[in-house]
Amino acid sequence: MLAEDFAEFIFKTDYRDIPKEVVLQTKKCLLDFLGVALAGSRVGLAPLIRSLMVAMGGREEATIIGDGRRVSAFHAALINGVAAHTLDMDDGHRFANGHPGIAIIPAALAMGEREDVTGRELIEGVVVGYEIFICVGAAINPSHLKRGFHTTGTVGPFGASAACSKILKLNQEETKNGLGIAGLQSAGLLEVTEAGQMMKPLQPGKAAQAGVLAALLAKEGAEGPGSIFEGEKGFWGAFSDEVLPEDVSNHLGKPFEILNIYFKKYAACRHIHPALDALKAIMDENGIDIHGIERIDVHTYSVAYQLTGRNREARREMDAKFSLPLSSGLMCVYGKAGVEQYSMECLENPLVRRIAEKVTVAVDPERDEVYPRERSSRVDVVTSKGTFSHEVRLPKGDPENPFSDEELKEKFSQNARRVLNPEGTEEIKKVLFQKEEFRVRELMELVRRFPA
Repeated sequence: MLAEDFAEFIFKTDYRDIPKEVVLQTKKCLLDFLGVALAGSRVGLAPLIRSLMVAMGGREEATIIGDGRRVSAFHAALINGVAAHTLDMDDGHRFANGHPGIAIIPAALAMGEREDVTGRELIEGVVVGYEIFICVGAAINPSHLKRGFHTTGTVGPFGASAACSKILKLNQEETKNGLGIAGLQSAGLLEVTEAGQMMKPLQPGKAAQAGVLAALLAKEGAEGPGSIFEGEKGFWGAFSDEVLPEDVSNHLGKPFEILNIYFKKYAACRHIHPALDALKAIMDENGIDIHGIERIDVHTYSVAYQLTGRNREARREMDAKFSLPLSSGLMCVYGKAGVEQYSMECLENPLVRRIAEKVTVAVDPERDEVYPRERSSRVDVVTSKGTFSHEVRLPKGDPENPFSDEELKEKFSQNARRVLNPEGTEEIKKVLFQKEEFRVRELMELVRRFPA
């Protein structure tokens, strides 16, 4: 049974056997998560969830990122998972078609703070959580995505449960039960990208919370279905038309898949990024006058078109994050597509709207053939002075086209300074990258200590 293989891997993984480059990558994922969670804590769904969970009360076990108060680990995982996905700027994995960090890290931090574990124990948990998430997500996609499921919500509970089981030091049987209990909570539909986009962050938040619950129940002796994946009524059959189980357990940790994570440059759906990279290159390299733009043609792959290519009328920030035409308008007018640009002030700029009306998005069959190995787009900008074209096969932030360490740290600082003062952002970077040993409670105290 696959759950048994996963449980053995989770149980046996030891910090001493994790390569240094994997430890460093995990710290980058932690830093990126903290930045997007801090910035996202003040907008969208995050304040509503926080208000509800705080009102419910309970034991003060884990810190609310961006707020400073402490709630139960169960509630903290939900609150912080929601906050981290609100900006749509969190990490992801293109073959798993999901965002591991926002399901795994809030659960691991909440459980780690509750249990007062070391940074090494936190890293162990995060590493195995990413591995399980990515192996499961890659096995069921892209069929899973095409059926309308939100991978982060459906697969996230497995990764979060793996991380929490490791942090709680569960034995193999308990860890297997946790995975079974996690799978029973799998949920998430991409209809939320069509309407009600404000609620999209709820799904990864619930995934993080489900992992906390699964591990805690398993610790208390609760049993989950050991056949959660391959059973007649199990995860494979229920969630995908095409499963590649040979890709699931044969290569666990060989190498660790967290090394293949991408980080986001823009505060929008990842499927928009290659087109924005191409458009920015055209605008920067050719000095194009936006008033002379007659047409912008985007040639991309089917998933990008289906999720982002048709929405021109978005009137809210979250809607615009799934609109390639509006995102193109923002890039042309402002030269950026960051948190500040996805604001109502920018989105209501008449020039942004006029540019968006000139954008056409079409599916290129050749790009479908290489998806998901490549997420590529070609952009043609037609102007009164000629046509300018640029192609991007892998957007900035992918492992083959990575951020530098300084670029990633600067992204964190830009996001974190919305809530923390500069001293606080520097202290967090020092703890993660310069301090040999730290405890999770120490890290989370820094998140609370330096308000902007």
